[in-house]
Amino acid sequence: MNKLFAVILGFAMALMPLLGQTITADVALEAQRLLPEEQDILRELPNRLEAYVNDFEWTTENEDIPLNLRMGIIIETITARGSEKLFRGQFQITSPSGENYVDKSVEFTYQKGQFLDHNRGQFDPLLGMIDFYVYMVIAGELDAYLLQGGGAFYAEAKRVGQEAQVSNFQTGWRSRIEDVNQITDADHLPLREAKFYFYEGLFYLEKRNDAERVPLYAKKFVDLLHQVHKRKPNSAALKRFLDSHFQEICSLFTFDKDAKNANLMKLIDNRRSEVYDRCGKDNGRKRRI
Repeated sequence: MNKLFAVILGFAMALMPLLGQTITADVALEAQRLLPEEQDILRELPNRLEAYVNDFEWTTENEDIPLNLRMGIIIETITARGSEKLFRGQFQITSPSGENYVDKSVEFTYQKGQFLDHNRGQFDPLLGMIDFYVYMVIAGELDAYLLQGGGAFYAEAKRVGQEAQVSNFQTGWRSRIEDVNQITDADHLPLREAKFYFYEGLFYLEKRNDAERVPLYAKKFVDLLHQVHKRKPNSAALKRFLDSHFQEICSLFTFDKDAKNANLMKLIDNRRSEVYDRCGKDNGRKRRI
């Protein structure tokens, strides 16, 4: 292992116990397809879900890393399920660093004034979904701070999914568990590591303008992405990362002495080959200047 990366890894592992999270959420709900009296049932839900997320200590660590989430719920249908009302629709969650998920197979029950509690005795389909995706986002965020730093939170997301699969609300949970299994399998370990080198590279570019370190991080980052692409060229997790960050990736190549990284990105993310082709040419012009 390169000496620089060995030092970074040792520092990151030493820092791991100190990292915590301060979670805040903005929740939006769209229910225009429902009748006015049905919409009224859900009117309070965004504020109550924000309190559910914001007032809970998602980790027990000492040092805070603020994490601001945006959640959107689109209600498409409502049906009766015994004495309960079953809502179906879509859910979206985004974070500033691009841990973004869209789920089109959402179903949950809700009654006006329903108690939203983290310490519940049985699986709740709405809160289970919220818990699952908050854990997924925290895990992805921690992978950006520490090598494989999100492992414990991916495990929590999987635990929620396993509870859902033995509940009366199993719709969509098989694919959610597949998402966790995919990002935590051996083939995707390089993607999780790539996040760390990506953000370290951006830090040394934007805060230090370090022409020596940035190319090292850029090469490590691209090589790790290439490993994932060779094993899983159609990976949904890789696609999600590239969709969120393709506009930033070229900046990592600012101090590159050739276009090797840009050319490799054209192979990895061929949907945007023109983007990487331009950044390779731009860096070539900078070198000639």
